[in-house]
Amino acid sequence: MGFWVVTAALAVTALSAQTPAGQAPPAGQPPAAQGRGGGRGGLPPVVSPEVNADKSVTLRFRAPNAKEVTVIGELDGKTYPMTKSDAGVWEVKIGPLAPDVYNYQFNADGVVTMDPTNPSVKLGFGAFPPASMFEIPGDEFDDAKDVPHGTVRVETYHSKTLGVPRTLWIYTPPGYERGNTRYPVFYLLHGAGNIDSSWMLTGRANYIMDNLIAEGKAKPMIIVNPLGYARMGIGTGPERPVTGAAPAGAPPAGPGGAAGGGAFGKDVIDDVIPFVEAKFRTLKDQPNRALGGLSMGGGQTVAIGFPNTKLFSHLVVMSAGAGQNAEQTYADFFKSPDVINKQLKLLWISVRKDDFALNGSKALDDLLTKSNIKHSFVVTEGRHEWVIWRHALRAVAPLMFR
Repeated sequence: MGFWVVTAALAVTALSAQTPAGQAPPAGQPPAAQGRGGGRGGLPPVVSPEVNADKSVTLRFRAPNAKEVTVIGELDGKTYPMTKSDAGVWEVKIGPLAPDVYNYQFNADGVVTMDPTNPSVKLGFGAFPPASMFEIPGDEFDDAKDVPHGTVRVETYHSKTLGVPRTLWIYTPPGYERGNTRYPVFYLLHGAGNIDSSWMLTGRANYIMDNLIAEGKAKPMIIVNPLGYARMGIGTGPERPVTGAAPAGAPPAGPGGAAGGGAFGKDVIDDVIPFVEAKFRTLKDQPNRALGGLSMGGGQTVAIGFPNTKLFSHLVVMSAGAGQNAEQTYADFFKSPDVINKQLKLLWISVRKDDFALNGSKALDDLLTKSNIKHSFVVTEGRHEWVIWRHALRAVAPLMFR
């Protein structure tokens, strides 16, 4: 994914130089960002991204004083050098690419920044910072279509476990507001560097579900996305220390390698599930609860789900393993295959051939096979990127709550 360096002078210079104030972008292009102080009069607008008819994309970035600019991100696993024009605009054409949604950043002399002319953004932080996104058309499973749509809402709850307010992003299926039907719930966790909104805003989980439900391929369900770190909710006010917080300067807790998932796992079980089941029309029993996640969230699914099969009947692990000494960490799970096979309706593990999580996922598959625990192990093309997790949700949702 690259690294993130904040250099205000270069960022402001690049941003302010993109499009003069008052000058509209070409028809069909996203509005260009306006620089501070009204822009640079006389400069032509920078059009970026420009998706071409051959399914390639042209990216441009105005940085006349930069010595070297490259494009990084989730782009076929490669870094792309850009070429500077006499006008100081760097450009590169990438592709053709398979139809999908991609994210990218510019690296200008070591300063990594988003595309200031592109309003489509993947939120993130740390090792996976914010990035710009574009879509190559042709694969519409995660696009908004003319079908009945569910509702995405942001709910705030007080975590007794952590002692702070936190937020949940929650999808309710089409027709929820007009009926009295109760629904199964899928607690879906994000990965490292993502936040509670990531599955909706980057993963397009709501549109994926709308389309599957409209096609009769998936059962209507509620999807709940909590913040995967044991810390206060994003944007809820000045951040306060959580109960049992690590010393100042320590990284935020989250992955939860121990059985139970640590403080985050306790929050999910003791706070999130009771809040959701009290406020929403859910089916409040084990057959109608699922837990899943990608990368860090996949590891959390193992840590929380394996010791709690009396709570969850479906476990979905994307691009993650079970960690070291799994047989000892989850001894009750692995020594009772007959019990686990009766409790779990679905244990679904997916990974990609060029995913750095392949070895961990394969080790989990081997351990489950050796222990005679029923599961599915799916390996397809791809890397450790959002491109694959959208497809993974599309593949697993039709298998759930059947």
